[in-house]
Amino acid sequence: MKKVLTVKRMSFTAVFAALSVVLYTVVPKIQLPIFPPFLEINFSMIPILICAFMLGPIDATICVVVRFLIKLPFSGTGFVGEAADLLIGLPVAISAGGIYIHTHWKRKELWAFLCSIFLWVSMSLISNAFINIPFYSQFYSGGLEMIVKASSDALKIISFGRIQNVTQENFMFYYLTFSVLPFNLLLSLLVVLVTWPVHKRLRSFYDRLGE
Repeated sequence: MKKVLTVKRMSFTAVFAALSVVLYTVVPKIQLPIFPPFLEINFSMIPILICAFMLGPIDATICVVVRFLIKLPFSGTGFVGEAADLLIGLPVAISAGGIYIHTHWKRKELWAFLCSIFLWVSMSLISNAFINIPFYSQFYSGGLEMIVKASSDALKIISFGRIQNVTQENFMFYYLTFSVLPFNLLLSLLVVLVTWPVHKRLRSFYDRLGE
């Protein structure tokens, strides 16, 4: 029985990892005109978060690492985008699975989702401030000037015209406040809204397979 459960768990983890990789590498990413063009929506965290709720933090961590390793050879960002996604994905997967599987808190599902959103947004701010933008500024053609130019129109739109003059000196504050924060808050909320109803149904199906 223990061997069957182990095979079942490994199989589900592999399926979730594969779905995450497909959503990350194959399915076209979505660009919203209110955000800079290099902030793209993908839903590869949905299978990972579902895995965290169904199987726990270890299985979800495996999915994050597999997604990272498979994408590396095809990186178009000098591995920086993949590294940033790894830094975001790991704490989200570990916190969601850890709280939901290994605690007895009241409303632990809600707390797991809230913690996931908080860590997602926090790590996105950290990775953009200290990894993404500094790297692209140093090593990409045009540097920070190009990034500022590509982001100016979107920053003006999302700030409802309050931002008129984006410079290299004030760019980081405006970019983090008016782009990275709302973008990742929106994306994490969308992922949670999909995960919330789906994981319960899949969990029920998963449990029946063990009967």
